[in-house]
Amino acid sequence: MTTSASKRVADAAGVDALCTTVDLSAYYNWPGPAPQPLDEADAEWWRRLGERTNGVPRGRERSWGIPFALGEGDGPRTILITKDTGPVEIAVRGKATYLDLVQAWDQRPSETRRELPREGLAVGEYVLAYDDGTQQVQPIRARFEVGLAESPGPAWLCVGFTMYTTIDPAKPTAETAWGIAQNGVYKAHTLPQPMVGHYALPNPHPEKTIRSLTIRVFHASPLIVAGLTLFRGTSHPLRHLPRRMYRVATPDGAPAQIEEAKVDLGSVARIERTTGACGDAWLAAPFYGVWGKRPDDGAEDLLELYGAEDATVRVKLKGKDEALAFRLGDAFRAGSSTSGGARLEVLGRDRQWMEVRVIDGSTAKPTPVRLHLAGPRGEYIAPYGHHEQINANWFEDYGADVRVGTRSYAYVLGEFTTDLPVGDLYVEMIKGFEYEPVRQKVTIRPGQKTLELAINRWKDWRAAGWVTADTHVHFISPQTAWLEAQAEGVNVVNLLASQWGRLFTNVGDYSGRVGVVQDDTIVYVGTENRNHMLGHMSMLGTKGMPVYPMCCGGPTESWVADPDFRALAEWALENRRKGGVVIRPHFPYCGFTEDPVSILMGLVDALEIGGHTGKDFATQEWYRYLNCGYRVAVVGGTDKMGAYAPLGWLRTYARLDPNHPFTYDAWGDAVRAGRTISTTGPLMDLVVDGKSIGDSISLPASGGTLEVLATAESWQPLGRIELVVNGQVVAAADAPKDGARRLEVRQKVTVSRSGWIAARAMGLAGSPGYVTAHTSPVYVTCGTDRPFDGPAMEHMLGLVEGGIEYIDTLATNFDEDSRRRMVKLFDEARRELRGRLLVEGGHSHAEGPYLLREP
Repeated sequence: MTTSASKRVADAAGVDALCTTVDLSAYYNWPGPAPQPLDEADAEWWRRLGERTNGVPRGRERSWGIPFALGEGDGPRTILITKDTGPVEIAVRGKATYLDLVQAWDQRPSETRRELPREGLAVGEYVLAYDDGTQQVQPIRARFEVGLAESPGPAWLCVGFTMYTTIDPAKPTAETAWGIAQNGVYKAHTLPQPMVGHYALPNPHPEKTIRSLTIRVFHASPLIVAGLTLFRGTSHPLRHLPRRMYRVATPDGAPAQIEEAKVDLGSVARIERTTGACGDAWLAAPFYGVWGKRPDDGAEDLLELYGAEDATVRVKLKGKDEALAFRLGDAFRAGSSTSGGARLEVLGRDRQWMEVRVIDGSTAKPTPVRLHLAGPRGEYIAPYGHHEQINANWFEDYGADVRVGTRSYAYVLGEFTTDLPVGDLYVEMIKGFEYEPVRQKVTIRPGQKTLELAINRWKDWRAAGWVTADTHVHFISPQTAWLEAQAEGVNVVNLLASQWGRLFTNVGDYSGRVGVVQDDTIVYVGTENRNHMLGHMSMLGTKGMPVYPMCCGGPTESWVADPDFRALAEWALENRRKGGVVIRPHFPYCGFTEDPVSILMGLVDALEIGGHTGKDFATQEWYRYLNCGYRVAVVGGTDKMGAYAPLGWLRTYARLDPNHPFTYDAWGDAVRAGRTISTTGPLMDLVVDGKSIGDSISLPASGGTLEVLATAESWQPLGRIELVVNGQVVAAADAPKDGARRLEVRQKVTVSRSGWIAARAMGLAGSPGYVTAHTSPVYVTCGTDRPFDGPAMEHMLGLVEGGIEYIDTLATNFDEDSRRRMVKLFDEARRELRGRLLVEGGHSHAEGPYLLREP
């Protein structure tokens, strides 16, 4: 064991103070003349061995942090030992707890027995000779200290020369493909290891001075030795402590901001930037479960480290001139290591496997949730099978994880098994909009086997006939979609196959029928059909063959020079015929040229809108169609394409027909009927003279007065609810300064012309997250009057004209028949718009920028 004085030296100088490299140059004999070959195959084997030996690292190199003086130059630079060469005695003259050797045993074809592995075969022996005249002999065994050709797999006591170091899976280097980077380490599959490995020979008498090391080989197959270093640490230099999180407690108590960190006998797995320690403030914070980011004024860098007990951790803090040096073993075993008035403290050192149960208070049964676990310093603790570092890049979401704001979450079943740290644990649980989010502190006791958590409903709209849906999800598997939907309180997931250039996604999951159906949750794989100029259209619930091609018109939807073969209206019509639901996703963005064509034809069941504020372009564009009498409902979908978005954060509530059970078709019928709400949290209802969302009311030509009640409820604070008639706010209710859980507007509305009535709500101004909702309309008809908005129609006509000119000018046409067919659809919409502007709007031929243009 090292003394306290030598330990202080190691802390200051690191591993080099514990190591003495041995010069082996006097013993080099390989590559050189090969022994007499037995046959032609043997001669070829010796030639290849020489080539492989030339790949052994040269000069001053480190293996697993240990320094070695390896041979250089073009001549012999390793030691080759066989039974014929005789033993090699290497002068050492030093003390060591371990003798680290860079070595390899390579079997000649004549000595390889493929038919019978010989693990434990005595290859040779190491003989340690001490100054006091005593010796210590240790065998060199096949598959133990050296590899064995007949036994696949690495040697049990010898590691590869190059230690694995971590790689950021979200930011792989240029030479590492993204998929390979998910292993989390360099060298794993990208670069081959040298032929030599690294073995640490234990010295049972570290107090004695070693005079020499003699290496003897019993076979014609050679042992090759390239390097030797004496190590004087307290434990095995190649045996790593469990990977753990550590924090640097600074002398002034300020959160550590780390500029650089290194571990000599190990490495830094990653640095996690937290938003600060957990505590009472964390438990009471208003931002949980939502997009809002926690202020980072308490941000602290934590180190995830791995390495040997004798490893020195060097940390350079931002704004400090001198680096701190800590001993990793002290921090892990004793809880902390000191340097320069600072401490390196281990977090969650003691862990134990446990069963975790999350109980739904309304059913007393386990239920899936979106779960965040954190230690006292804010370090994220991912349940087993989930990622501590969540990859939120596009199309790189391959697990049931999500990053919301500054927090990481795992989607977990109601019962799962994981290892958790002993001590205080901070828990956050989310389960959609009808469950009260949970934040609590629990304490894990040593030996505890189970942890039970509870989450409770505050509202049950499912019992009232409402079902929730995400109309727009990409990339994840149907079963993962089911789990995430269960955890988020979503009943219907529309997982959409599509195309991005040469990339086709979820096509293998498409079946033309309902996919996963379990525990009140349905996953149906449809398609999102896309054209970069004309727009996007989602084919939900398609029965039978898919609506192909999914994408047209070239990048970035389809690939280069892919022609425009079908219009959006044609896609929509085919899906209607196949029993599907047609949604215009992320309306009105992504081209939106053909929107008037499909909507005027009545082929769009609902628009997917995420604005809801009334001031946003999306909502105003929807109002323009409603104000012209084109009835189309509103839905909510996330367009989830990565772990940056929780499934269902923007969702649809649809009220089913109470006379029918919950099925996918029943949900589709509710959307077609317009019994929908789009929301990021608030639960809304609207009743107009006893009629519900999606219903129609007929009044005399002179109009009439209607009794309207609009309500909004939310676990997040509401700020305002508005009653909207024909796009104008006619009544509103504001919450108190600190917000409200429920708001309502009760108003008598006088109607003098045909139109629509809807309601929208929003969160408290300045509160975290995006809290908003909008109902689909209740439609009002006064006699035979039809809603009309001249400027809105001029806008639609402009889109239609632009689409025609695009198809005729820049579009890559599939063929002439396709071009004519698509233009004909646009021309029909143009005729309707021009006709309504002339007849209903009273426009003359001289009015409007497009009225004089002939088809």
